[in-house]
Amino acid sequence: MKNRNFKLFIVLTILWVGCQSCLQFRKSDKKQLKVLSILPEEFTIDIGHKSALGRDIHFTHISSSKGLPLAIFIHGSPGSSSNFLHFGTDTALLNNYDILLLDRPGFGYSDFGNSEPSILRQADFLNEIVAQFSAKEKVLIGHSLGGPIIANMAMKKPEEYKGLLILAGSVSPELEPEENWRKPLNSPLVRWIIPKSFCVSNQEILPAKEELLKMEEYWDQIIADVQIIQGEEDKLVPAGNANYAKDKLVSAGNVEMFILPKEDHFIPFTKPKLVTEALLRF
Repeated sequence: MKNRNFKLFIVLTILWVGCQSCLQFRKSDKKQLKVLSILPEEFTIDIGHKSALGRDIHFTHISSSKGLPLAIFIHGSPGSSSNFLHFGTDTALLNNYDILLLDRPGFGYSDFGNSEPSILRQADFLNEIVAQFSAKEKVLIGHSLGGPIIANMAMKKPEEYKGLLILAGSVSPELEPEENWRKPLNSPLVRWIIPKSFCVSNQEILPAKEELLKMEEYWDQIIADVQIIQGEEDKLVPAGNANYAKDKLVSAGNVEMFILPKEDHFIPFTKPKLVTEALLRF
């Protein structure tokens, strides 16, 4: 019996470790380079870390020698820069943009597992990183929780960004769901059991409504052109978030909203050509 219990313990441990590993939503630098190895020699691929206000932020920078605008991709929750690697091999996009893929704090290789619950603080970290790249024109792309983060980045540094592309962005505090199961999920015992990526995600979603409320009075600081793409069938971020953003963008340049009748939350992965087309419209 003892031997059987020990074997069961070993099996469960292996399954737990495997689960932790598989649900990290990230690719190592080596694997990222393998994906990007198809690029012509004219492109420089720089993968590394930059320190921002005490946080180590991991990035993948794909650039040519043409002095192109910089497209900065900010992932959702959970996720990592690896989610957007396919844009790093998109020829149509690379002819018009250099690309910067960022791991948000706590995800990917940016202090993985060490969360930063505040959307506003995350925006500060990422703004500090983006400022270290010298492109004359910069465009922000934010998916899901990345949507309010890029909005806050542009609120704080309105002159820094030419355009914002909000993809299924969870920007409305009124539409943030009341999910009572999230607080128990943040208890120490449960945090030990579930994958770190989900712990970090939960810890930043818990205060999301309060963080979005703090942003409400600053939407008029955004002066960039903005495109909003939202799936009508999105079960995670209600389509009303797009209307909220459009109503708030009173000082922005050209604002366009695209509601896709049959699309869900995962537009960057299911309809990547729509994202490229939107960026080319800037």
